Amino acid sequence: MSLTLVVLMITIQCGWCEKVSAKPSLKLFREDLKSVEETCLAVGFVRNNCRNGSNPSMTNHRVVAFDVRSRDHKENLATKTRIVFETVDLNEGLGYNPSTGIFTAPSGGVYVFFWRILTLKGRDAYTSLVVNGQYKSWNHCTDRYSKTWLPCSKMTIVKLKVGDRVWIEVFNGPAHMQKYTSFSGYKL
Repeated sequence: MSLTLVVLMITIQCGWCEKVSAKPSLKLFREDLKSVEETCLAVGFVRNNCRNGSNPSMTNHRVVAFDVRSRDHKENLATKTRIVFETVDLNEGLGYNPSTGIFTAPSGGVYVFFWRILTLKGRDAYTSLVVNGQYKSWNHCTDRYSKTWLPCSKMTIVKLKVGDRVWIEVFNGPAHMQKYTSFSGYKL
């Protein structure tokens, strides 16, 4: 009886050994991985597959960023003058137009904009971020008393829709700026 029990246990163990492998096949691994990815996607731990460009829901997640600056000093800019930043250092998503000074949102979402004004010695520059013709944020750069070049910076966060237009404009002229004036933005 005990010999039968030992033979039975060895047979069962050997049978299990044949069905379990220390190294699962690549096919089984891929099936398990696909199952895990689908589960994570279903519960919201990962975004939709973005490895191929065929997923339309991912078009809203492409990189949009620009960084531009002035080529020359700008003097005596009147109220409502749009500031055109001619030198483009970065334009991912191709939203910024260096001919017009306007950024057009290629996709909707939340955007961060930053602009830095450097006034000419003893001069002023009052600028604003404009979205679709509406002032959204202001940068007061006044240097009438220190007689030095004054840097002034401003960051603003706005929610945009596809096609919304954004630019920097003088809201109280005249404005006088050094060529080291810049404007940048990116989508979160």
